[in-house]
Amino acid sequence: MMKRMAREKSREMGGKVALAKTRKRVRPALSVLPAKREILKRQTTAEQVAVELRSRIIAGEIGEGDQLLQEQLASELGVSRIPLREAMRQLEAEGLITLTSHRGGVVSVLSMDQIRELFEIRACLETWLLTVAIPMMNESDFEALDAIIDEMRPGEIAHWGELNWRFHQALYARAGRDQTLQLLRRIHHNLDRYLRVQISATSGWQKANVEHRGIVEFCRSKDVRRATAMLDSHIMDASTELIEALAKRRAKAK
Repeated sequence: MMKRMAREKSREMGGKVALAKTRKRVRPALSVLPAKREILKRQTTAEQVAVELRSRIIAGEIGEGDQLLQEQLASELGVSRIPLREAMRQLEAEGLITLTSHRGGVVSVLSMDQIRELFEIRACLETWLLTVAIPMMNESDFEALDAIIDEMRPGEIAHWGELNWRFHQALYARAGRDQTLQLLRRIHHNLDRYLRVQISATSGWQKANVEHRGIVEFCRSKDVRRATAMLDSHIMDASTELIEALAKRRAKAK
């Protein structure tokens, strides 16, 4: 009797050990997350069309009040109407064109008051961004800004808007306010087509470069008050000069 009980107990213990080993074998291993893959940003056809049309409008190849004929543009750019319409809606959101049910797309014409307001918005947002950015700026930032200014030569009027945006974007980058920068980029794009008038008519690039370098030097010395004051004057003086030059140009066109 005692021997039989001992054999049964031995079998019971052996079963538990076997079950424990089985459970140990089937226990799932901790999952290892794969390395984060780099996401490649690819432009859609609509985005490529928007870039092309925006460039033409800013360069003045398509002037204010000009109609954008969808059939003609679709054929010229080699795209269907669907991405073309998407691109035009994007440009409308940026304020560059106006879409109507009858005429399609028309390049927007900004009034003097609208231009002045856009510059006022710039002054408010950009002086605030610079206030936030200056404490975090370092010598590598200043060297990058100086390099952009060096590119802004008289022969670069065709690329003035692009270079000017690069300078201002770099000036505020350390603020880390991406949403505000996106908004400012749209405003700059909307004003670039008019800034060419001011730059060409007044040799404004020379004055702008001097002011750009002055702003950078105040940033180097961490003088927030003088840097923002000079930036505000830089923006609003450009507004006054542009409106005067544009008023003369429009008066001659009548």
